[in-house]
Amino acid sequence: MSAPSTSRCRILVVDGDERERDGPAGPLTEAGHAVDTAANRADVVSLLEERAYDLVLSDLKMPALNGPVFYQLLKDSCREVTPPVIFSIARGYTPEYASFPMRLAAPVLTKPVPAADLRQAVERMLSSRAEASDSLTS
Repeated sequence: MSAPSTSRCRILVVDGDERERDGPAGPLTEAGHAVDTAANRADVVSLLEERAYDLVLSDLKMPALNGPVFYQLLKDSCREVTPPVIFSIARGYTPEYASFPMRLAAPVLTKPVPAADLRQAVERMLSSRAEASDSLTS
C-alpha cells in the first residue's frame, strides 16, 4: 500500500453520538477527504471489511468500544497496515483514559473539536505517516 498524501485520504470517524460523528465528517469532507462514519462495533467491523482507511478518528470513551477495545479491533481487522488513530474525548476525562493514547503516541482532541483544530491534527498525522513511509522506501 502506498503512502497516502495529505489530500484525498479515506478517513473513518467512530463515535456513538451522532453529532460527534457528523461534526468532524463535514470539515474533513470539505478538505477533500473521503469520510465514512460508524456508530458502534458492528458498523466498524462492516466498514473495515469493505475498505482500508488512511486515518481513524475515534471517541476514546465509548461505552462498549473504548479506546483499547477499539484499537485491538482495528488491529485485528486491518489486513495490511493499522491506520493511525486520533482519539477524541469529552472534557473532564480521567487519567485512566490518558495513558492508553500516550502509549500509542496518538493525539487526543477534546470535544467539541473546532474544525480548524481537527483539520490541523489530521494533516499532521497524514504528513507524519507519509514521511515515515517515504523514509522506508528511500
